[in-house]
Amino acid sequence: MSSPLASAFNLRIGDTWHANGRALRVVGLVENPQNLLDEFALVAPGQLRPPGQVTVLFDATPLSVATFNFPLGSAPLTPQPPGGLTPAFIAMLFAVVGLFFIGLVAVAGFTVLAQRRLRSLGVLSSLGATDRNVRLVMVANGAVVGVVGALAGGVIGLAAWIAYAPHFGISADHRVVWTSLPWWVVGLAMVLAVVTAILASRQPARAVAEIPVVAALSGRPAEPKQTQRSPRLGLALLGLGFVLLAFAGGGGSGSASQFDTIGGILATIAGLVILAPLVIAQVAAAAAGMPIAARIALRDLARYRSRSGAALAAASLAVLIAMLITLLVTDRYANPVDYVGPNLPPNQLVVFTPGNNPATSSGEVPPTAQQRQAGQATAASIATSLGTRDVLALNAAVAPTNVMLQQAGAHAAYAARVAYVATPVLLRHYRISPGAIDPDAVFITSRPGLEGTSNLLLQYGNFTLPNPVLKSVPYPKIQTFGNLPADVSDPNLLITASAARQLKLQQDTVAWLIQAPKPLTALQINSARRVAAAADLTIETKNDAPSIAVVRNYATAAGILVALGILAMTIGLIRSETSGELRTLTATGASGRTRRNITAVTAGALGLLGAVLGTAIAYLAVLAYSWRDLVAGHASLLPVLDLLLVLVGLPVAATVGGWLFAGRQPSAIAHQPLE
Repeated sequence: MSSPLASAFNLRIGDTWHANGRALRVVGLVENPQNLLDEFALVAPGQLRPPGQVTVLFDATPLSVATFNFPLGSAPLTPQPPGGLTPAFIAMLFAVVGLFFIGLVAVAGFTVLAQRRLRSLGVLSSLGATDRNVRLVMVANGAVVGVVGALAGGVIGLAAWIAYAPHFGISADHRVVWTSLPWWVVGLAMVLAVVTAILASRQPARAVAEIPVVAALSGRPAEPKQTQRSPRLGLALLGLGFVLLAFAGGGGSGSASQFDTIGGILATIAGLVILAPLVIAQVAAAAAGMPIAARIALRDLARYRSRSGAALAAASLAVLIAMLITLLVTDRYANPVDYVGPNLPPNQLVVFTPGNNPATSSGEVPPTAQQRQAGQATAASIATSLGTRDVLALNAAVAPTNVMLQQAGAHAAYAARVAYVATPVLLRHYRISPGAIDPDAVFITSRPGLEGTSNLLLQYGNFTLPNPVLKSVPYPKIQTFGNLPADVSDPNLLITASAARQLKLQQDTVAWLIQAPKPLTALQINSARRVAAAADLTIETKNDAPSIAVVRNYATAAGILVALGILAMTIGLIRSETSGELRTLTATGASGRTRRNITAVTAGALGLLGAVLGTAIAYLAVLAYSWRDLVAGHASLLPVLDLLLVLVGLPVAATVGGWLFAGRQPSAIAHQPLE
């Protein structure tokens, strides 16, 4: 038998398995390589009755299937091509976004490299090299860096994948061969890495080629050109991105909506990259009246905007991605009708009668008296094994089989299944007084924001019939009680007993909620599943669905760490480009504290601008994407803690880090170092 089945029945090789009145000895473990969670048992030929249906799988091309003559009575089924975006395309998209970061940091790096090689390039020009030759030197340098980086990254990545592939197969619940890679994605990503390095070196190459030969031989940095760039292109790309995101979030489906989402995100990123240098140009105006260290730092950012603009764009992009995830998750979890989140606490277990597990059924099936008795006895037995007597019987409206709370309108269409009835036993269990319930209330809930949601409609009937006859109650009154649990599979949306009587809904016990004193172990879950399966029942325990706090915290932490890493890489480049000014300051008596303050202000200013710019654009993008939820009245886009961590924590961390890791006195003060 397969390992999941053996684990469910606590069997090992050599044990005896009693099934359907037969004693079968376990002689080995098998698996389905395509689904390691598949539960099945293999027996020797002839020990089972002839099957009523046989499924045969062929590894064949569509052409061979079309020309093959299948036997009479067989029903060939050909798999349909997967719709939407393929995993390979999504991986390629992440690679492109990653190369955005690499390109932005590389621009600053090649700018500093061009300054350091300025005298050497001046010598080339004095020997007769043209501007094109000088540019070619820098571009060739970028090409060499790109090739070396792509080869090194490819080798390291493949080696890490070969080592991780077996563990990934276990996590993905199917066997994975390390050669099963979209090789075109790997090759294209390596090619794009080289192209990114070449493109990143082109702008510094053009800038250094325009410096006069005498100025280049002197080694003094050229005075930055004060160019007036228009923000129109950046604003136009941002507007295009917001429009595409609005179309994607407006209820569209299929690949068109997915490509609108991708196009909107890429256009938004491109607009951010173009606007970042323009934002940097405005920081010099804020330097007036500040201490000398702050004035030097802010004016240097504005003077050398080619590398500071790239650093700001990279940091803002990290914040943008983190805040997009945070805001979209906040908006998704805030929908009280289309409710999502963890299903159960780790110490709860639900036992369902046949046909009433929400994971496998869409409505309620009236249990027979035998099934109800078996469920009650099984729930009591499982509760005893878990060391608890806390068992709550859950009643549902079984006739009609479906009770739905729907939100419909011009811009929204959501539905929530109402599984349970607010019985006196349930109210007593959660310490809710029946007198506290409004006589006109149709539902009681713990879902925040559901009370007061517009365009709600109660519909009930047999939704499974070909032509269902549905009845409805518009604008049902909802009352909120914080005593009720909040997890998805817990009784958090209940129809009141009085409403059930008025609507003539027939009730029956379909499930039992068991509250254990401690989180359930894997052995306890397997034992409970085995006991339930013996009575033809099913159970539900906590799944792996994350809470909103987990997703937001991970996204915010990742965004801050990436932004700090980008700032750490670029601040060193920025300060090294102005090393001449730093030597002059030191020679005139500037202390280590002054040098620390300059670096700290540089890092803090970039961190603050990146946090504000990335967060602002993320908010506008999410507002465009979630306009349907805004119209519906249940959007929530104010994760206060995450906003404070980004808008306050990121600049503070950048400032403190810049101050701690700066202040070292230059090794050469009196003269320009020779190369």
